Amino acid sequence: MGRESRLRRVVHLSAPLYLVYYALPSPLWADGPTREVGLLIVLAAVLVVEALRLLLGFHIPGLRGYEDKRISAGAWAAIGLAFAMLLFPLPLVAPAVAGMAYIDPLISMLRRTSWYPWVPLLANFLLVLAILLIFYPPSLRVAAAAAAASVLAVGVEALRCRRVDDDFLMVVVPLLGMAAVMLL
Repeated sequence: MGRESRLRRVVHLSAPLYLVYYALPSPLWADGPTREVGLLIVLAAVLVVEALRLLLGFHIPGLRGYEDKRISAGAWAAIGLAFAMLLFPLPLVAPAVAGMAYIDPLISMLRRTSWYPWVPLLANFLLVLAILLIFYPPSLRVAAAAAAASVLAVGVEALRCRRVDDDFLMVVVPLLGMAAVMLL
């Protein structure tokens, strides 16, 4: 594994650290912006850097070659994280973010083996279920939400979409699936 691949893995594995957002006070300081406004400012900064990268053509370490001319996975992940954190509670966002952070790299390691997609499906199910059980009592609904999230996460990761990166999809689609199951 090359240096840039290792950097991408470290960034992926660190994604759950962004859940600290839920521990931030609102407003962020006395007479300061709400945490939601702070999150939107951070997202705007990421998108400005991304726009400058695309316009000026400079390379950011860790980006794949195909990202030179399109929105990067990191920018897509930032959009997905902001969407999730602005619109959903921690008990649903945490398993979606952890799934993207840990299962996407696992899939890339197992994709060309006989263990794919079964091991990522099982790993995602166990991860999501464990996190959901921190917040909710055991129930069939919780197990169904974990199952839905797992099938959706592994399914959208397999898509080869040129317009939307799987780092966005692996957060948003399982999150929406879990929310739908939990609302039933």
